[in-house]
Amino acid sequence: MTAVPMVGRDEDLATVDAAWRQLREEPQHARIVVVTGDAGAGKSRLVAEAVARLDPAPGLVLSGQSRAVGPAPYDWMASALSGRSLDGIDVPDDALAWLTQRPELPDRRFAPEALLRAGVDAVRAVQRGRPGVLVVEDLHDLDPASLDLVSELAVAADLPVLLMVTSRSATGLAARVLARVSGTPRSVRRHLGPLAATDVAAVVEAVLGAPATDAVVAAAHRRTGGNPYWLSELLATAPEALGGPPPAHLAALAADRVPADALRVARAAALLGEPVDTVALGRVCDDAEAGIDRLVAAGVLRVDVDGGMRFAYPVLAEGLAAGALPSLRTAVAREVGPAAPDDGLLTAREREVIRLLAAGMTNQQMARALGISIRTVTVHVSNLLRKTGAASRTEAALWAVRHGLADRPAG
Repeated sequence: MTAVPMVGRDEDLATVDAAWRQLREEPQHARIVVVTGDAGAGKSRLVAEAVARLDPAPGLVLSGQSRAVGPAPYDWMASALSGRSLDGIDVPDDALAWLTQRPELPDRRFAPEALLRAGVDAVRAVQRGRPGVLVVEDLHDLDPASLDLVSELAVAADLPVLLMVTSRSATGLAARVLARVSGTPRSVRRHLGPLAATDVAAVVEAVLGAPATDAVVAAAHRRTGGNPYWLSELLATAPEALGGPPPAHLAALAADRVPADALRVARAAALLGEPVDTVALGRVCDDAEAGIDRLVAAGVLRVDVDGGMRFAYPVLAEGLAAGALPSLRTAVAREVGPAAPDDGLLTAREREVIRLLAAGMTNQQMARALGISIRTVTVHVSNLLRKTGAASRTEAALWAVRHGLADRPAG
């Protein structure tokens, strides 16, 4: 697959360039660029591309983040200094052992304030007075000791660095540190929102290697909400089928974005369609109320201005629905209410297509079953989405069940 280009971020890149120039002109204090945005907005990629194009190139780049599992004190420092020689640094070796999380920790203990000073001194010693870059990835996930260290680095004197921080929305200490590093006179904050339809078109056309139709671009923009991560994943395996079912790997990716203890609730909600029917969801899942709270907190579900709940991105709901077990599909199908006639809305062929779609068939499988081309099936599916008002194949399948056009499970 052709590499997915980064688009729609020119102003953000220019902001980093300007901060770098200002640091070189006045190196007495750090310059700070804080990049916020939802998961998948492209924060890490923006930082990587911005650092790669700095001119002149920085003499030092230290980049760190928290552990994937089980954060520990000073994760950022240990990650940033991993694999780097610390010979000759004027910092007590016992302090470095704690800061870099060596397997065998020394008997000597340090007060938190002393380790904090040692951490700043270590960064200053490694930097050696050269204008450099410190990258703090995912501040919202950092341990308290790392958060304190980042806060100190932001205001440390004689530290000529460009401090680049990425974060989602944060709470508690992380929120306070985020506000502190964003609020200095030397700070600038950039929030990465979703890509506009024109930017999505540019990405789709770059991957396809040819101009994309308005329908293809609209489908990609609608299903991903302009989120660069989900757009990349949707294009990863079958870019020519943006209007078709989600690629198989999306089910696993969608599940990975959901708290494990709320996964069944999320899948049931995806099968029920949008806006989420919380009453029906409660009948399907005993732990629906707690699960909904977890999903909202995790950014999987969002509350509309009218109080209704929808998935953050339609393709996320598609992936969750695709991974649902038959038993859960049966339970949800029983809750969608009695069948109602479609009053001749669909043609006979469209009825056949939506019945197979509701059974979970791909376009290729439907084409084989009906003896027609995949292209013809794609046209029928597009017409079905338009006629039923469904935003996705999942919603169209639910519509089919409600109107008696799907094979209901027994029992």
